[in-house]
Amino acid sequence: MPKPLNGSGRYMAGLDGLRALAVLAVIAYHLNFGWASGGLLGVGVFFVLSGYLITDILASQWKKYGQLDLKDFWIRRARRLLPAMLLMLAVVVCWTIAADRSQLPTLRSDSLAAIFYVSNWWLIFHQVSYFESFGPPSPLGHLWSLAVEEQFYLLWPLLLALGFRYVPQRGKLALLALGGAAISAIAMALLFEPGIDPSRVYYGTDTRSFALLIGAALALIWPSAKLSLEKTSPKARLTLDLVGGVSLLAVLLMIAFTNEYDEFLYRGGMVVLSVATALLVASLAHPASRIGKWLGCKPLRWLGVRSYGIYLWHYPVIVFTSPAVNTDGVDLTRAALQLAASIILAALSWRFLEEPIRHGAIEKLWAQLRNREVARGRMRVNLLITSTSALLVFSLFALVATASPAPRDSFTGTKHQGTVTGGGSEDTDAATGANSSGVIAGTTTTAPAADADTTGASSEKGTNSPDKATPPKADAALGKGTHPADKGATGKKTGTANNATDKKGNTATNGSGKNSQPSGGSGNKKGSHATDNSTDKTKPGKGGSGTTPSDTNVTVKPQSGKGITAIGDSVMVDIQPYLEKLLPGIVVDGKIGRQLSQAQEVVNRLKAEGKLGSRVIIELGTNGAFTKKQLESLLNSLGDVQQIVLVNTRVPRPWESVVNQTLADVAAAYPNATLVDWYSASTGKDSFFYNDGVHLRPDGSEFYAAFVAKAIAPAAAKGAEELAPVSQ
Repeated sequence: MPKPLNGSGRYMAGLDGLRALAVLAVIAYHLNFGWASGGLLGVGVFFVLSGYLITDILASQWKKYGQLDLKDFWIRRARRLLPAMLLMLAVVVCWTIAADRSQLPTLRSDSLAAIFYVSNWWLIFHQVSYFESFGPPSPLGHLWSLAVEEQFYLLWPLLLALGFRYVPQRGKLALLALGGAAISAIAMALLFEPGIDPSRVYYGTDTRSFALLIGAALALIWPSAKLSLEKTSPKARLTLDLVGGVSLLAVLLMIAFTNEYDEFLYRGGMVVLSVATALLVASLAHPASRIGKWLGCKPLRWLGVRSYGIYLWHYPVIVFTSPAVNTDGVDLTRAALQLAASIILAALSWRFLEEPIRHGAIEKLWAQLRNREVARGRMRVNLLITSTSALLVFSLFALVATASPAPRDSFTGTKHQGTVTGGGSEDTDAATGANSSGVIAGTTTTAPAADADTTGASSEKGTNSPDKATPPKADAALGKGTHPADKGATGKKTGTANNATDKKGNTATNGSGKNSQPSGGSGNKKGSHATDNSTDKTKPGKGGSGTTPSDTNVTVKPQSGKGITAIGDSVMVDIQPYLEKLLPGIVVDGKIGRQLSQAQEVVNRLKAEGKLGSRVIIELGTNGAFTKKQLESLLNSLGDVQQIVLVNTRVPRPWESVVNQTLADVAAAYPNATLVDWYSASTGKDSFFYNDGVHLRPDGSEFYAAFVAKAIAPAAAKGAEELAPVSQ
């Protein structure tokens, strides 16, 4: 069995098993499996492992030689990490040239940042969100974590050498490392703002180094060389297994029951994960650990040895082989093929590139060239292996990619300045208690085919979200126009995306034809996630003030819209002409890029203008998640309105399930609230959407408007259809 690290240290098979679990968690997260909503924490597990192993190697070297050979250390790291990454970059660039050359400028910037291991700071300074980009994600979006590790590999040996020289006691040095970890964790907690995109604290070396330092501190007080099977008593062995088992359970539970918008993660949760991982590593590193033997079983060990390559390859495979629009949920067959392709590519890379280079293939090749032995047998074998492996990698990648139902349009993104924290497990059943909220269940409709002549237009520069694409004009929304998402407009990553408006700088018009001007807008994420939607994780609340259409076609006769107010984002802009046709007199206030956190200002303004009706439609959540507290505060500010219609969302991004769960939970608690289940209603209707998977073609807009209009309760009494302002 090949070992992942050179050196004289003891091989710890259980750590490779932990590597396998971590990389599988990350892949499940990027495939949008609901049972791994916290799969991004696999990266935190890798950080702790790296901190432990690197410090363990350096500490052993210092003890043996009284100094650190930093040049040799850095060369070994480069030889271990660079070849596989450069191969992956070459294949991604070649595939992009063949598939869509227009993406090369963006890919060039991302590639250069990756080569110099500064991807995380590149994304921070260019305000590219990890969580909230629209348009297809970058196939290199996952390399930010490698940048964090490499920066640690560059700086930590220098600090450690100084520490060994001036603080020779390992216990004190471990305390210093833990002090640095505490500073990093405090920085994450202070920089994190609930309701604001957490990408800065998620990417930052300063705010993520606590995991690496916790692993490093463990190596200083729990060096692998001093762990002995013979000196371990049965009681100590039982303690090791108990600590390891509880720690493993804690890691798995956090992966299953947290998500990227969970405030807990940024206010200590990731530290809890790091401590649990460190305790697990301590158990797995000990030769007497039985849990180490279980995790060190051959299948997990095989995957763990190749986990670096699997991590490198899985994300480009997912990005290039996932459909642009998918309303059917996770395709298990495609997911299995994507996983298999990632593992095969990593195995080929390991066998024909990484292992030969680790065992001196480059030095041997250089020696052969210097000795004029190019024509000799060994040289021919090396060249044959290299060329064959490259050909196999590219051929397999091409084979997998050709299975993609639709090509990606772009992979750029801009930072999203909206609410992103959210509550609720993705798999919990919302609203199990009795209440009187209504649910509008999803129905099937026979819709006209999308306009075959639809063409695209460019979106505004610096944007790349559904709510950043320029919405169609009113006549376009009625079936005469086009939508930029059909072409897949690509936004530049420079510049913020706040206060986004249409090309004329206007927000959507209200029912009176005047422009409404709520302040604020938002932009969105750089992708590190696949765009496959997961299966329906939201079960709307039960109750009874709304109606539940059972017919297969949504047919609504026009009725007076006076006394009805609709507040939303760009999806509302899409359906506005149809709502105004079905509900003449309705006041519609939609704005590109709007977040739920900005809706309170809209409500206050409409109240002041006497335009807030007795029946209010709220369609928000396209651009990011929000908390229950934020939504409840908004609904409470509406006062005693007759009906509140909450429309859930379909957006192929990780916050979709968080938004829908929050809407279901809150709707269940308000007797006058009706939940309109647009997510279920749009399942299987890919033709309704433009290529961003969010904005609606004319037939989709018409269906959506009718679906929402049918949820409007009749007027409570005579005269209630007239405009009924809500008192402040």
